[in-house]
Amino acid sequence: MSQTQIPTKPHSEAAPVALTDAYRACADIVRRHDENFPVVSRFIAASRRPALAAIYAFARLADDVADADAPSAERLAGLDAIEAALLRALDGDPEGAVFTALADAVEQHRLPVEPFLDLLAAFRSDARDETFAAWDDLLAYCEGSANTIGRLVLALHEIDDPRTIEESDAICTALQLTNLWQDLARDLARGRVFLPRDGVARHGLQADTLRDPGSREDLTRLLLELCRATEELYRLGEGIPGRVPRGLAIQLRMTIAGGRAVLRMVEARGWRVLVDRPSLGQADRWKLLVKGLLA
Repeated sequence: MSQTQIPTKPHSEAAPVALTDAYRACADIVRRHDENFPVVSRFIAASRRPALAAIYAFARLADDVADADAPSAERLAGLDAIEAALLRALDGDPEGAVFTALADAVEQHRLPVEPFLDLLAAFRSDARDETFAAWDDLLAYCEGSANTIGRLVLALHEIDDPRTIEESDAICTALQLTNLWQDLARDLARGRVFLPRDGVARHGLQADTLRDPGSREDLTRLLLELCRATEELYRLGEGIPGRVPRGLAIQLRMTIAGGRAVLRMVEARGWRVLVDRPSLGQADRWKLLVKGLLA
């Protein structure tokens, strides 16, 4: 996770930002962050790319504050400042590039506001370094931290039918969980444990000894259990590419295939994810791109 100094305000510009400059700044934020696949690819309609970049830039800003190397109280205060800036922007008083672009995107595409607030609520959970008692509690966290983005992408494409939303939620949760298992070592290093506490206990593990050699076999069994539950979510949502425009469908096919590929790596490594973080190489990405295009 990225670490950043928490500002007193979630923006630095004192003067108004021109709309073209604001969207350009959001696009720069997107380009600076490494992803398995581009967040705003050319498969997305050109008319929607700037808005998607603004959504991503806002989420990145909030995520960086939630994960900053700072006391919990400071991170929570930073998220409160971001929410206040968001509400001011939506009321017609945006400050800074991200909020200027986001306010315009919300207005132009009639995006719902609730997902942004739900996203901030999930990031507050991160800022408090919360843990999760059971699988359902972790799924509830993913509703805010991941499903909100999927719903905003659907809203951006004017898609609101319940079945597509349900499939989007399943895929977004699966992708989020895959990332959690992929980043297990990184999160443990900073004191974050996303593994459900009941699963940890059921496999004879303890949160503070997960990295110990004596925990390896039990941790592998727990990860296998979690990977299978995650794969079931991918299965529940795998029909969504057939319900969206072609460009978005190609992007989704690649993203889903990439997530499943990483999940298989986690399953194959087991406890070794602590010393060998699974990731897609460039050749893997090209293969998935071809499969997405051919499908």
